[in-house]
Amino acid sequence: MNDLLIGFRAILSGDYPALLWAGLQLTLGVSVSALLVSVLLGTLLGVVRTFRVPLLCTLGNAYVEVVRGVPLIVLLSVVYYGLPALGVTLQGFPAAVLALGLYSAAYTSEIVRGGLRSVPDGQLEAARSLGLSRVQSLRFVVLPQAWRVALPALGNEFVSLILGSSLASAVTLQELFAQGKYITNATYRQFEVYAVLAVVYFLLTFTLTRLVRLMERRLSRGERLPERRVI
Repeated sequence: MNDLLIGFRAILSGDYPALLWAGLQLTLGVSVSALLVSVLLGTLLGVVRTFRVPLLCTLGNAYVEVVRGVPLIVLLSVVYYGLPALGVTLQGFPAAVLALGLYSAAYTSEIVRGGLRSVPDGQLEAARSLGLSRVQSLRFVVLPQAWRVALPALGNEFVSLILGSSLASAVTLQELFAQGKYITNATYRQFEVYAVLAVVYFLLTFTLTRLVRLMERRLSRGERLPERRVI
């Protein structure tokens, strides 16, 4: 027990907390950036697959099936180590953001599809009858309602991105897990270091999960609000 206390004290003193903090910041930066890529690409995929846009729908379905069948670590390796063979070289951060974003977009597209399918068909028809084009109806009427349904699930996807970012050390990115490995090599305190990392990841994801649940409750209350009578 005394040896464990000494180990934890060594890890939580000196320069090591600063390294963990820097790694945590990088983890959040990669995760947020990848979420933006995921939302943009996933929304586009969700729209073309839901409304069965010719050719794009087929390509979108193929993309989702392929990406969902490939491990994230393989996709990271393809982006970082494989693209240079095609003349495209990316540093660790953009490579991790691109790989995580492309991977998450396949799942985000399913979330967006679910949100779009929850919107009654009459909403699109009503918007068209008011003179809006199909694109305008989708942008101003359908998508805002779909996002209301999809937001909680997107929060859960963000949690998954944070956990998946721990694999970014495979592309030399010094995020939280990579900093933990560095500290382990410097101190030979494997149990203490990984225990601290587990606590940090748990606190981070637990907080985000609670925020997602709070958002779900608020959205549910908003949907149950009674309509005001106009006299």
